[in-house]
Amino acid sequence: MWKLANVNPLPEESPLTECNQLRPISLTNIITRLFERVVYKQEIASAFKSVIARDQFAYKEGTNTTDALIMCLHHWLKWLDEGADSVRVISFDYKKALDSISHNIICEILKTLEIINPYTINWIISFLANRKQRVVVNGTETVYVNINKGVPAGYGLGPFLFSLMVNDIKPMDAQNNLLVKFADDMTTSAPVKSGSDSAEAEVESIQNWSESKSSDIKSF
Repeated sequence: MWKLANVNPLPEESPLTECNQLRPISLTNIITRLFERVVYKQEIASAFKSVIARDQFAYKEGTNTTDALIMCLHHWLKWLDEGADSVRVISFDYKKALDSISHNIICEILKTLEIINPYTINWIISFLANRKQRVVVNGTETVYVNINKGVPAGYGLGPFLFSLMVNDIKPMDAQNNLLVKFADDMTTSAPVKSGSDSAEAEVESIQNWSESKSSDIKSF
């Protein structure tokens, strides 16, 4: 019961012509969701800001898209005031962000955290292990299959685990460039001086990181 999920595929576009237009909504037991929320609020919420870098503006109490935009505008105007010819801005997001998280990778990251109670870390690792899901459409059910990727969406652990997953994406040149994250949406910026900038190197670095973590960039 604790590790079983029913997946309800909902269309993201209309008319529906291809399977990749469906968004899988994972429905878990209500008791599981409540317990997950309790663990998050009691054991993780207070440590969230300490664990997750300041460049992530989603899921944190007291931060929002406005704060992310203000940080971007501050740096862009500062670069122009300091003599930059222009600013190169590249935005992207990840395909099925919460569904693409590798359990093995996130468990290794969790083991390195010292600020969160080790018993809580072990519980999260156990929570991710041996999960199963099936597809349910109009009352028709498939058999359960084992999954080794993805975390439940919603208020509980999913947002924290995804933020933790992308936490080590950093600008190659943090002194001069900027990376701002809002959940799975990210923007990298670089000042252009004398016709050159390092934005391409930043994008390549993020692409390499994504490939190493088996995550797919959706769009630029």
